[in-house]
Amino acid sequence: MSLQFISFVEKPKAHKSQIWSVRWSPSGNVVASGSLDNEIKIWEAQSGEHYRTLEGHILAVTGLDINPTGKILISISFDNTIKRWDILEGNLINDIETKPGEVCCGQYNKDGKYFATASQHGTIDLRNDSNLEEIVATYTSEGKYGLCCRFSPDNKILALSTDNDKIYLFDVESTKVLHKLSGHSGNPIRCLDFTPDGKHLISGSDDETINIYDVKHGNQISKCTGHEGYVMCVAAASDNKHFVSGSTDCKIKLWQLPEKNEKTQVVDTIEEHKETVSCISWSPDGDKFVVGTDNLLLKWYCVAK
Repeated sequence: MSLQFISFVEKPKAHKSQIWSVRWSPSGNVVASGSLDNEIKIWEAQSGEHYRTLEGHILAVTGLDINPTGKILISISFDNTIKRWDILEGNLINDIETKPGEVCCGQYNKDGKYFATASQHGTIDLRNDSNLEEIVATYTSEGKYGLCCRFSPDNKILALSTDNDKIYLFDVESTKVLHKLSGHSGNPIRCLDFTPDGKHLISGSDDETINIYDVKHGNQISKCTGHEGYVMCVAAASDNKHFVSGSTDCKIKLWQLPEKNEKTQVVDTIEEHKETVSCISWSPDGDKFVVGTDNLLLKWYCVAK
């Protein structure tokens, strides 16, 4: 299958510093971006028009996610706070202070009831969305530093990647480790994403490769090479057939997931960026995605007709 993506919206100087997080709302109406300039910006999803800035963090925004309704956003920052915002009104609903290193990244589960946060200690805390201070479960790995955590689409598994070449798959209900995955040559694993059907987990690493794992059996089924820098972000498309990746080599690659024993194929490579592609998010309909870069740029792409 041959796909090619072209840019249809470009926002130079979208922030005053590097963009480290971007999220296309599950409701499809907005895109949110977070930056080292301490700000969160809300953009109209189709036109890219900026209509709101959420201010309150005093240090870099390192992560954010939007709940399934598209109404609530949670942000994470180097200022050791987690903030919960009303996107439609632009108001801060509540925030909590955390200990240094206690929260590095996070994600909503698929029904929006819980928010998972990973720590520098290789743990995940499962928090009640309506009361972020309430930790309902803790998942503990042998990893030294949690770099990315992701829920499976059915909410039954939590994945944690660490800085020492390990990915832990936890059973959400029992908190037990289901699988401990490796395969990135001892390097930090910066990014994870499940395919929408939950069958595969995609990981990107400082070893410049991307691995694909069979979630049920915990087996590595493919290794993707082609980037010439750290893989900073991976994002699976809604068709369960493709995913995109961004890297410090300034390239975006579109990949086709393997079928049976086939090799993962690069379908398209976008080479127009001049600095690190640090974050990527797909639209809910799966035919568009938005990227954030270290040169302050937000850029929207769609399938070429």
